[in-house]
Amino acid sequence: MESRYGHDSNLLWQRDSGQAIGSDFIGITPEFRMVGERGLDRYQFSYLGDYRRYGSSHADDYADHQFQFDGSWRFSLRNAFKLMYQYRLGHEARGDGLTEGFMLQGDEKAGGDAIFGWFNIAEPLRFKRSEVGGRYSYGAPDARGKLELALSHKDLGYLDKHLYQHDFERYMAEQEWQENTAIVELFDQVSHVSRFRYTLQTNLRRYPANPRKDSDEFFLITGVMSQLTGKTRIDANIGGIYKRFDNDPQAESFKGLNWDLRLEWQPLNYSKLALLSSRTIRDPGGDGGYVSSQLYGAEWLHHWSPGVATTLSYHDIRDDYHQSVVCGNDNRHRQDDIHRWGMGIRYDIRPSVNLGLHYQQADSGSSFAGQPIDIGGNCYGRALGYDKQQLSLSLKVAI
Repeated sequence: MESRYGHDSNLLWQRDSGQAIGSDFIGITPEFRMVGERGLDRYQFSYLGDYRRYGSSHADDYADHQFQFDGSWRFSLRNAFKLMYQYRLGHEARGDGLTEGFMLQGDEKAGGDAIFGWFNIAEPLRFKRSEVGGRYSYGAPDARGKLELALSHKDLGYLDKHLYQHDFERYMAEQEWQENTAIVELFDQVSHVSRFRYTLQTNLRRYPANPRKDSDEFFLITGVMSQLTGKTRIDANIGGIYKRFDNDPQAESFKGLNWDLRLEWQPLNYSKLALLSSRTIRDPGGDGGYVSSQLYGAEWLHHWSPGVATTLSYHDIRDDYHQSVVCGNDNRHRQDDIHRWGMGIRYDIRPSVNLGLHYQQADSGSSFAGQPIDIGGNCYGRALGYDKQQLSLSLKVAI
């Protein structure tokens, strides 16, 4: 159980500081697990909650829930199967996700500015997301090689769409999707400190209310996890991806590299530095196409004593938008630059009781800060970008 008290300087992710709402908040994050074992079989049920209340804006209070079941069965020395089911009730804060760049005030009319009030958006958007998947493994636990086959299905839908203005209700429905994934993986444990992974993966994503956004993704990935030296460790995944849009002739297909790299250096047993880099391809909100997102960052963890530790982090993110349709006649290219940094101190009062102080800052700027969005056939202007700080004090207790 973790409780948190703090202050958020910009709840609604506003670019204009005059429209930013700052508020103190109190939050509780309960988590529990139930584990059962029978021979080599293992079962686990878990719950994770996230409850938050804002002192200056009760409309933005939220309560998120996540339920998950994990089961694993070993039928023989070489044959095993895992099953996972997850169900999540979550939220998107106003000004984030589908309402990115929306404003509190502006030109409130059809085809004017994207204003929360015009679309009856008085609270965070609620969504439900589910995932079910199975993974078959062939290979003894201590064998050098292992083959795994996996299938999964994901589903995202928004709740209470009828509460919003009818054009926005339709817009929300067009962003709901279902995705089927198939994976074939081969693992090669070359030594007790090094492992290679070779992956073939296919993602088929469908938007029932907006088939133009349907996409197929094909991955070929090579991964390595290795303790290079006594002080240096690497976890790297590099692969090619091909993403296509069969129902949208205007959409640009993507062929290129994805990667996820993490290099850790631990010169002392109480101090660790990590360097990060990644590139991912994701779907944008609104019309079709894709977003190429690159991240570079650094993280530092230092234990000053057995019970006191500090963290520092910095992440630089660049989102490059390749959208098939841009509302209106302005086809300027959109590129967002996001900078995030944070620091924290943790004090272990007891092994099961932890006290922490955390500070986070994030800012975002866009080359097309006023990029309009098409809702119901009308183009609404947005104010993309934000500057946001958050300071919080946390108390975590484990039983």
